[in-house]
Amino acid sequence: MLKGKSLLEDSAALGVAVETAFYKHVVTRYYEQSVAFNYWRGKKDYEVDIIVTVGGRLVPFEVKYRSQATGLGELKGMQQFCAERKVARGYVITKEVTDFGVLPLGEAGGGAMVVKIPAPLACYWLGRSEVENTDKQ
Repeated sequence: MLKGKSLLEDSAALGVAVETAFYKHVVTRYYEQSVAFNYWRGKKDYEVDIIVTVGGRLVPFEVKYRSQATGLGELKGMQQFCAERKVARGYVITKEVTDFGVLPLGEAGGGAMVVKIPAPLACYWLGRSEVENTDKQ
């Protein structure tokens, strides 16, 4: 926000800002629960941006905020993580509203699936669930 319009013109900086905003939404949504947050780095420097451990379950999130659709070529870290940790499902936060849906990670991903969700929708859902959770208390 402090960078103003220049942030919108720098795709790398905007990607980092979206990753940070999404992480903040995840933390805010689950702060009352016993949740651990990490990132993961595997072989060949493949990585997963956010790993949430909740109720003994690992939930990986990868933020790919770019104009082109996210395919398996950009998800090597997610594939490696899911195969090694035997995780069945993960999430990819995307930029374009058309880059939305379920993507099988294939054999390299241990048979896992990821759900691709555009960043504005993912942040809205997390924010909305936080409000609904607060209303129930």
